[in-house]
Amino acid sequence: MSAGYFPKREKVGLEDLFKGLVTACHILHHHGILDAYGHISVRSPDNPATFWMPRNRAPALISSPDDLIEYNVEDASAVEKDAKPGYIERYIHSEIYKRFPAINSVVHSHCRDILPYCVSGVPLKSTIHMAGFLGNNVPVWDIAQHYPSGSKHDLLVRNTTLGASLSAAFKPTTSTGFIYSKVRSALPTQIAGTPPDPSRDPDYAVILMQGHGFTTAARSIEEAVYQAVYTKEAAQTQTKALAVRNAYYGQILEGKIDVEGGGKIKSAKAKTEGDLKYLSERELHDAWEANQSTLARPWELWCREVEVNPLYRNECPAGDD
Repeated sequence: MSAGYFPKREKVGLEDLFKGLVTACHILHHHGILDAYGHISVRSPDNPATFWMPRNRAPALISSPDDLIEYNVEDASAVEKDAKPGYIERYIHSEIYKRFPAINSVVHSHCRDILPYCVSGVPLKSTIHMAGFLGNNVPVWDIAQHYPSGSKHDLLVRNTTLGASLSAAFKPTTSTGFIYSKVRSALPTQIAGTPPDPSRDPDYAVILMQGHGFTTAARSIEEAVYQAVYTKEAAQTQTKALAVRNAYYGQILEGKIDVEGGGKIKSAKAKTEGDLKYLSERELHDAWEANQSTLARPWELWCREVEVNPLYRNECPAGDD
């Protein structure tokens, strides 16, 4: 991953971190992951008990350190008492950082390509090797089951109770853990001496949110952006493949013909042909493991894309790496 975010601890600086966080906002907007809503955050390299997040502004317009706010992981309160207004759903981020010490970056999105899988009951699975991190099951968290008494039922994760419930979905008590946690446990330590501990790693990289969007958690800014972008790519591929499959194959009715009843089919059942081919568990694991070493390649391209786009301005000074 690129120098200055989460390689060796002694090389991490806030200047690099700020510049990377602003760039990440722009990349996520450029690729349709974020619009005027949605957000990305990063854990502070100087203090794992705090994290940085843009202020309440459209991600594409975030441009300088003045647009970034430091929050406490414990309760998502701003470190500075006179901080600018922040996002309501910062509790998504704080509770994930609280539950998973090795997670350093979180993205929350309302991406339109993923929303159908948040409302249809159709499971999102990986059909492409670039999204092996999805595993063979992407859970859907339904906030309706977790509203505290007297709270607004607006689907927003606006307090620690709802944030804690969402974060728990990344590692449910009934889960055995698989693709994501297995690969993560093999990675080196990346921040503030946090020791690798598979029992405290999330089992899932992505959680869908009923009627809302998705959240992804990762060990670095670059990895979080990669996962967000390729979650969208996986959803687009699956949606188009389902449409092609249904248009070509449709369904065949099988059953006995009732001649006396006018030729009606009785005891009929629909037979579906042309099922999608999803990645096997071995393919998911090995594909994601292989892509781990290549994250710098898309990151470099995406940085350049937003650098030359006049919509985006990044006024954060560069570090002294």
